[in-house]
Amino acid sequence: MIMHLQKGFRLRSTVNAIVTLTVLATMAISSFIAYSSEKQSLTHTTFQLNQVYADKISDTVNAVFANMKHGLAITGEYLAKDLSRPDLQDYLELFQKSNSSFNSVFIIGKDGKLVESSNPAVKRGSLIASDGTKQALEQKRSLISEPYISAATNKLIVMISEPLYDSEGRYSGFIGGSIWLHETNIFQTILGSAPNESDGSYAYVVSSKGILLYHPDSSRIGEKVEGNPVIDHVAAGLNGMERVVNSQGVDMLASYAYIREAGWGIVAQTPTEVVLTVASKLVLRIMLYMFPALLIFLIAIYWIIRKLSDPLVKLASFASMLSPNNSGRDELPKIHSLNYEANELHKAFGRAVRHFRYQFDNLSQEAQTDPLTGLNNRRTMDKYIKDWISMSRPFSLIILDLDHFKLVNDTFGHDVGDEVLKFLANNLRRLFNEDYKCCRMGGEEFVILVPNESIEVALHEAERIRKYMAETDSPTGGKVTLSIGVAHYPGFASNAEQLFRIADEALYRAKHQGRNRVEAAQALSPQEMTI
Repeated sequence: MIMHLQKGFRLRSTVNAIVTLTVLATMAISSFIAYSSEKQSLTHTTFQLNQVYADKISDTVNAVFANMKHGLAITGEYLAKDLSRPDLQDYLELFQKSNSSFNSVFIIGKDGKLVESSNPAVKRGSLIASDGTKQALEQKRSLISEPYISAATNKLIVMISEPLYDSEGRYSGFIGGSIWLHETNIFQTILGSAPNESDGSYAYVVSSKGILLYHPDSSRIGEKVEGNPVIDHVAAGLNGMERVVNSQGVDMLASYAYIREAGWGIVAQTPTEVVLTVASKLVLRIMLYMFPALLIFLIAIYWIIRKLSDPLVKLASFASMLSPNNSGRDELPKIHSLNYEANELHKAFGRAVRHFRYQFDNLSQEAQTDPLTGLNNRRTMDKYIKDWISMSRPFSLIILDLDHFKLVNDTFGHDVGDEVLKFLANNLRRLFNEDYKCCRMGGEEFVILVPNESIEVALHEAERIRKYMAETDSPTGGKVTLSIGVAHYPGFASNAEQLFRIADEALYRAKHQGRNRVEAAQALSPQEMTI
């Protein structure tokens, strides 16, 4: 991969890649726009359908409750004239049968005792101390209660009640009808089938206190729901629509309507996943329709690119074979192209080849040496290290750094500083043979690569150059000293990066301990070498 990046990308491959990416990007953008548009449209439609359904159910329930209240009021007004009549139970039973929305109908006296019930199993005169009874007796008005457990039937019920007054206008109790929430009731009749049940849509009824009065899952009836903003809104008397994660952790598109007569709410909702799935299927269909046309388009583009790039490919192949040894014998390939740039490039290659060998020799020398000192440069040093490590050849690394070199530049000027660098370089060439690779890394930092020797030999050689520099006058007129770090491969490190790091650490240790010193690196442990 690294070699490929160093050579660069082929023009034909690059253009092909750009065209392919452009086509893929076009498909992706088109698909994204289609998906977003369809998602927005389906979401809006789902909200609207659910809202229409919730509003319709709300209106229906409001009308039913109004009729139920009216029926209770008319019956109560008639029966309140004589609550001791012997056929009172028959009238209540008849009324309950003619109003099947009620599971039972009863009259409670102002003392809270049962006067009569359509259910003969309930004993007359028994004290009914349920929450609904207490609420109706306290408020003495038309009322739809919160759900509660009936003391008479031990069932979860909702009670609708109307106050009773005798012939002289005195309050004498109330007539009430109960709806058993876990039995067949008005909600199951009206809400038994939500729109598109197969896709997970459903509706539920909730009281003003967040208690489920109806739910397709009957086990949840009577459950108090918390943390659902839709229920908070509908309990506050609001109508609307909202995307919400419900109490079961499911992402839903919910529409809600307020049931005015009861103070409850109806919520119709559809899983958001349904909308996303439909939108995704649309995108897939679009991609399937677009693919054949785009494939034909790509094939045509690739053919055109091939024709245009062939001359450039030939010239590039020729250029890749050029070298100092055969550039004079290579012949330019013949091209027949309508491409103006390729023809001009072909002419330029002819002129360039003649000049190539002469320039290559000069540039090769410049690329391998430091222009100021004439020592090997960093690139050449890296090549030696890489080759020696690949051959598992042991060697020592000596890093030298001139002490207080900045002070030399500041005091004597950069020209003298350059002379000091050349002074050190000349001494390295003089003191060490050609097997030792002397290099300038940059600035005032130098490196000596000592092949096939132990760390002890390298430490000895480092001490020799340190001592020589410390005892010899430099171009400044005085002595300049060196701080030196020494490390060994493979004894101290397993790769070049580790070797330089521990040698640098040794160098900085020499600096911190007073300079003009040689410090051996600390060998890495076997575990550290494998990191």
